[in-house]
Amino acid sequence: MLIRLKKRKILQLFFSAVVLVVFFCTVHKDASSSWLDASKSRLSNLTGFSNRNTFYTLLVDAIVRTKPLDTLPDLRELHAAEGCGFAGNVAAHDTTHDDNLSYESLSKCYKLNRTVLSNLAEMHNVFTDILSKKLNYSIPQREALFPESEGIVTIGGGKYSVLAHTMIKKLRKTGTTLPIEVIIPPQDEGDDDFCKNWLPSQNGKCLYFSDIVPSKPLRDLKLTHFQLKAFGLIISNFKRIIFIDADNYPVTNLDLVFNTTSFQDTGLIMWPDLWRRVTPPAFYNIIGSTINTSKRVRFVSDDVSPVSRYDPFVSKSKEYTSEEMQDHFLRHVPLHDMDGTMPDLTSESGQMVIDKVRHFHTLLLALYYNVYGPNWYYKMLSQGTAGEGDKETFIAAAHAVNAPYYQVRTKFEFDGFFYKEGDYQGLALLQHNFEQDYKQYQKAQKKVKADIDQYSKLDVDYSLDGGFLKTLMLNDDGSDLDIMFIHASYYKADPWNLYHENRFIGPDGQQLRGFRKPQRYAMDFELFLFDDMKKSFCTPAKDKVIKFKYFEDKINTPDWDKMCKYLNNHVDYLEKTHKEIMEKKN
Repeated sequence: MLIRLKKRKILQLFFSAVVLVVFFCTVHKDASSSWLDASKSRLSNLTGFSNRNTFYTLLVDAIVRTKPLDTLPDLRELHAAEGCGFAGNVAAHDTTHDDNLSYESLSKCYKLNRTVLSNLAEMHNVFTDILSKKLNYSIPQREALFPESEGIVTIGGGKYSVLAHTMIKKLRKTGTTLPIEVIIPPQDEGDDDFCKNWLPSQNGKCLYFSDIVPSKPLRDLKLTHFQLKAFGLIISNFKRIIFIDADNYPVTNLDLVFNTTSFQDTGLIMWPDLWRRVTPPAFYNIIGSTINTSKRVRFVSDDVSPVSRYDPFVSKSKEYTSEEMQDHFLRHVPLHDMDGTMPDLTSESGQMVIDKVRHFHTLLLALYYNVYGPNWYYKMLSQGTAGEGDKETFIAAAHAVNAPYYQVRTKFEFDGFFYKEGDYQGLALLQHNFEQDYKQYQKAQKKVKADIDQYSKLDVDYSLDGGFLKTLMLNDDGSDLDIMFIHASYYKADPWNLYHENRFIGPDGQQLRGFRKPQRYAMDFELFLFDDMKKSFCTPAKDKVIKFKYFEDKINTPDWDKMCKYLNNHVDYLEKTHKEIMEKKN
């Protein structure tokens, strides 16, 4: 017996020695390979991927291990480089800065040294390799991670729980019955009255990061602000989601959104921002995507019209040498009109529709971009232009993994008012019905194809607004597409701040209406907002007000009563002017 034990011990020692030799022989290989093999071993022990903790641990581990260098670029220095004519915020209709948006210009405005660029590309490649090989879950495995069918997701916590309260009331007013998850970030846990007493009555519930993601991965990521949205989409229980910012108000019933043609065709619906895209060629180098700098495929968001309709150089290409044509494309054509690039316009992520099973890798890569967004990807994708943050990361991720998506072609509209003469205050972005836009886009393709000779003729006065949106993207009767969302992000429906900042009050103390386009969304939206805030937070019995953490140090102060007086006064004014504003033509 003793001899057998000694033999077994010797065999164990021999086996251990072999393992060590193999390890040291392979240690020179890329460290990521070792981790990938270890990940494969751990993943193989999962049954149907019901163990979500293991998934989040592996995901966060992969993100942490693929951190880029800390050598951060200074945008001011980059933009001061010779040959960079960075134009900043260029509006959708503005084509006077095309040279500044060209391949050559953007290359000079965001030029990274070889070491930094190589490191970013290597880390990106390792992470996407993990996605394609070790986190390439089957459809049943993905579905097991997201146990519920479909619903609406928003981010709460702090004042955003207050905003979500009003947004959800507006959502239910449209007739939408889909369940709701309010994601509560780690630093904002609480709001038990809202989460446990009120929200269930609205077919909703709060979802806490700490209840789903193990504490160590959560600490490792250190998520804040914009980053929370990307991870919130992943931890949601729904397979298919409509994400809506807490200050964004749907004006149509959303119950059938997942049955639309556009969603079924692509699985990801995005909406446009006002600005042109300024993502540099460096990003495409990092993700390993090829840009065809000899092929123009669009004019801003118009990829329906033939290039010869709006580009004189292309329409007269026979008159130029290949070198002259190449020079034209590199120096004078916007980079994002080129084949192989993300399309203009930039994105506005206050609302998104996502099939998480289909776009599993899109969301995981978008999270990667957000974790390293403040140091790298936010600045790279937006270069300090308006709204820099998470908004470009979703389309960028879909583009990088070659996944389909549809971004609404129709530009958003503004709503707002003149605080005083010459001082316009925008209040909201009015985003259009995505399915109407998609169907009109398909009709536009057929219309151009049926009369290709006519649409191929050069039009020297061609513009996005007049040449595309107003001739090809209107309803058949010539009317504008319907409004779907009011993203009221400028004066948020936070009664405490509205009162203290004296909003909707003119220079001489008179009441002012802010929202001036009620016909576009078939309701007096401003009256709805203020009336709801008044009834929700200014009841005679303060103990009946939902106990939001945000209001804990405010509700029993003298300013609370002043706030309620402010709300009452504005509701009275809105009711008196209701008939006039509803009958007024835009």
